[in-house]
Amino acid sequence: MAEAIRAFDWSSTELGPIDTWPAGLLFAIDMMLGCAFPATLQWGPNLILFYNDAYIPLTGTHHPYALGQPLLSTFPEIAAIYPPFAQRIWNGERIVLEDQLFQYTRNGVSEDRWFNLSYSPVHDRDGSVCGILTVGLETTRKVLAELERSTADTRLKRVLETDAVGVIFFDYTGTVVDANDVFLRMVGYSRAEIETRTVTWRTMTPPEWVKVSEEQMLKFEQTGRIGPYEKEYILKDGSRRWMLFTGRDLGGDRIVEYAIDITRRKQAEATSQAMEERFRALVEASSDVIYRMSPDWQEMRQLQGRDFLSETAEPEKIWLEKYIHPEDQAFVWASIQDAITHQKTFHLEHRVLQADGTIGWTFSRAVPLRNKDGEIIEWFGAASDVTARKRAEEALLRSEKLATLGRLVASIAHEINNPLEAMSNLIYLAHRSEGLPEEAQELLKLADAELKRIAHITRQSLGFYRESNVPSDISVTQLLESSIDLLRGKINTRHAMIDCRWKDDITVKAVAGELRQVFSNLLANALDALETGGQITIRAKRHLGKDGAYVRILFLDSGRGIPLETQHKIFDPFFSTKGNLGTGLGLWVTKQIVDKHHGSIRVRSRILPPTTGTAFQITLPA
Repeated sequence: MAEAIRAFDWSSTELGPIDTWPAGLLFAIDMMLGCAFPATLQWGPNLILFYNDAYIPLTGTHHPYALGQPLLSTFPEIAAIYPPFAQRIWNGERIVLEDQLFQYTRNGVSEDRWFNLSYSPVHDRDGSVCGILTVGLETTRKVLAELERSTADTRLKRVLETDAVGVIFFDYTGTVVDANDVFLRMVGYSRAEIETRTVTWRTMTPPEWVKVSEEQMLKFEQTGRIGPYEKEYILKDGSRRWMLFTGRDLGGDRIVEYAIDITRRKQAEATSQAMEERFRALVEASSDVIYRMSPDWQEMRQLQGRDFLSETAEPEKIWLEKYIHPEDQAFVWASIQDAITHQKTFHLEHRVLQADGTIGWTFSRAVPLRNKDGEIIEWFGAASDVTARKRAEEALLRSEKLATLGRLVASIAHEINNPLEAMSNLIYLAHRSEGLPEEAQELLKLADAELKRIAHITRQSLGFYRESNVPSDISVTQLLESSIDLLRGKINTRHAMIDCRWKDDITVKAVAGELRQVFSNLLANALDALETGGQITIRAKRHLGKDGAYVRILFLDSGRGIPLETQHKIFDPFFSTKGNLGTGLGLWVTKQIVDKHHGSIRVRSRILPPTTGTAFQITLPA
């Protein structure tokens, strides 16, 4: 711009030829051109505009036509607001604006940009104000970064606060030869102390920053410029402040450097970083799923699944279908809309599609995050895996239903006993009557047998309900037979063949009801796995091993088998291959009972034709 100013035809302007300009104007222009930040000089009552190279990008299509023109005719969009502002400076006031928003129009496109601005009056020799020197530091990137950080990370504000621009003049040895009042206030030195030529950049530089400064001086020797760079300065009182520096060679053994106090920004950065690190550590330490949603919940911005749900690192539009059980999607979305409408915390318990493809339960809670205007800019949430609790509640409910049913069955069985005894007596008397035809006697025998069968079933029902929980010597074979009798209806429905293989009565010390539950579970599972007409073989045998006697019971079915990849899960609680028909607790309870009796249970299975089926082997100490 220095060349452009020299080449400009100033004789046609109110300023006249350059060689007629006052020394104050020439000095002000030299300072402005030497500034590495965007700077303008507005001279005279009409605010004739000068600007440096750093300011060119801000003029848009006005460059180079803005040079030498009145400021307000070049930028009419500020004609209504700038004159009172300029008058304050013309009255001798120095004004500093931080993160000031301006709307620029370039090539017909409007854009917002932010600046830290310092407006200083330029005085003539008689002390009157003859111009305005403006130095700007664009903070657009910083402001936008703060807004983004506020959205992306815990709403932590990071405001870059700067003071007025300090101006320092050094000689080539690094001695401060002059400075403006702003810089003197920054560092605490008086102008008289500066004039003693005892204050140097080394005086004000902490030892750990000397190397950085020396590197900048080496750069200066090569390029004629310094910075921009940041470092700490030691103030006169011994305290320290962070500053941003930039400068250039003025020639004649003079270097000008501009200093902006960025201490508050550095402190904010350190606080923000510490808070961010603490928040990140909290998130990492949590076992909950963490997620972020757009203000309208149309987009999931991020989700950390914790192996419970699938991860989402990129924005996801179809998150509802991806994570929420189809039957729950409608009321989940309705709850979300209610939270958005009333701008309240969202919390809900619902089913989800887990990372492994199975259905789980979660308790989800999300809070709205707001900007400084109170507008919701994001929802931040956490979701806890409550699958085990929900399944336990469901199992408890089923257990309560079964207990109620058991009490009901026992009550009915008790009530049936009395009429059964009466009917048995009547049949006995009828059978003893003389002169009965043979056919009638046979029918009475059949009736008596069926009544005995009913009596046996009622005794078993009462036995289930009234059994002791204390281990005792019990007959394994009798428990197997009673389990078969209990499931006789299901056996007949499946037309299943039950092959019982044991010779003598086999006893173990156990809780009868618990062992019957084991046998019933295994037999019921085998029946569920069978095709119609399939076969189940049950073996029981006593053995003598090196550690003493033991009993081995085998349930072998000809069903469809269990895939190898799921065999290791079948004893886990709530794992079921029967869909909604199973609780997933049968085999888990079975193993718990076997373990309680100091026994073991093993499984072998085959799913490939022609021979398919599953074998469960239980070993109990005799």
